[in-house]
Amino acid sequence: MNRHHKGLVRRAIIGCSTACAVLAVLLVAACTDITSLQQSNPGQLSSATVFVPSNADLIVNSSKGDFDCAFNSYIVASGVFVDELANAISSTASTDLDRRTITSGSPYGTSGCAAQQLAGSYTPLAVARASNDTAVAHLQGWTDAQVPNRSKLIGVASAYAGYSLVLLGEGMCSAAINSGPELTPAQLFAEAKTRFDAAIAAATQANDTKTLGLARLGRARTLLNLAQPAAAAADAALVPAGFEVDIDHDAVQPRRQNLVFVHTQLGNYSAVDTSIQNRFAASRDPRIAVTSTGKLGSDNKTSLVYPNKDAAATSLQAIAKYSEAQLIIAENNVATGNLAGAVTIINALETAAGQPAFNPSPLNATTVMAQIVEERKRELFLEGHRLGDLRRYSLPVLPVAGTAFPTGGTYSAQACFPLPDVERINNPTLAGKP
Repeated sequence: MNRHHKGLVRRAIIGCSTACAVLAVLLVAACTDITSLQQSNPGQLSSATVFVPSNADLIVNSSKGDFDCAFNSYIVASGVFVDELANAISSTASTDLDRRTITSGSPYGTSGCAAQQLAGSYTPLAVARASNDTAVAHLQGWTDAQVPNRSKLIGVASAYAGYSLVLLGEGMCSAAINSGPELTPAQLFAEAKTRFDAAIAAATQANDTKTLGLARLGRARTLLNLAQPAAAAADAALVPAGFEVDIDHDAVQPRRQNLVFVHTQLGNYSAVDTSIQNRFAASRDPRIAVTSTGKLGSDNKTSLVYPNKDAAATSLQAIAKYSEAQLIIAENNVATGNLAGAVTIINALETAAGQPAFNPSPLNATTVMAQIVEERKRELFLEGHRLGDLRRYSLPVLPVAGTAFPTGGTYSAQACFPLPDVERINNPTLAGKP
């Protein structure tokens, strides 16, 4: 196991409960299998002990738990970085994240999954991708006789590996896999598609409709990022009405608490960005509803306002849902000139949210597409989509570069997380490269 993967494991272990100790063992063994390197710690359980068919359910559940925690963390890190959350404390690292003046050594790249104030993105997602890929690799080496629900488990782990890669592609300027070369977002999306392809095949064989819907929507999201809206819409059209897959949370264990709640209410580390506050004040849209505490954060500048959708440690967070699928279809409608079809989808979402109908004047692709972007900002608020949307639609990051930051300095033009030093230094393929 190379130093990079040891670092990932150490950071994944920090703050874990007894249950996480089992996961830590799996991660250590996983890193060994992934890198094909030997380790010499005689007190450590070997992969031959841990990765056995009788542990198949535990392995996949633990790997899914890695993704759940990573997604939770990514929502906060990316939310502060863009226009969903605003830093509210006197912290240089937190200010840099909100001001978009991060460096490759900033905590987004080093913080583990249990970190709360300084939420990470790269390390948690890298761990989640690795553990789910390793689970799939072992399941593929076992038989249905050894693991009766093998196809279902392959589908689940493949889907979560795919989502880990999608988020890396949407959030990172670049990333690496298994100590390999530096990959562009397009290359990461291509990797994600292979995982979703595998998930769809396995879930179909297992008749696992939940994982099938999750993988189809994940592949649709991936294809949209790969500029293939027609293929994306074809997958999205197969997602049934009312479909939703959520992360559930625990009120006690820090690793499993809803981190948006922890960040905005429990710790007062951040608050809902004024862009969202102003939208809610004007529209009273329940999708972006907020509550003001009437207090300021420790920076003495930021009003502490929290999102109603994440008002408790146990509040669910959606990974994938029907409304996202519908907006993907609407986007393809615009691409094919079916503006009426796109408006119908938009108005169905507006009606469900108690909002007035969208009646654009003039009715053209520009006005309809702008509304789709706005619908995504509301419908998918604090669900890990906004940073990817800003990049995919080439939207300006706001406030624009050069604007004065409330507590000093100015905003930069950063629009993605750079490959962190922890990867560049410890990855033998990248060591010494700029």
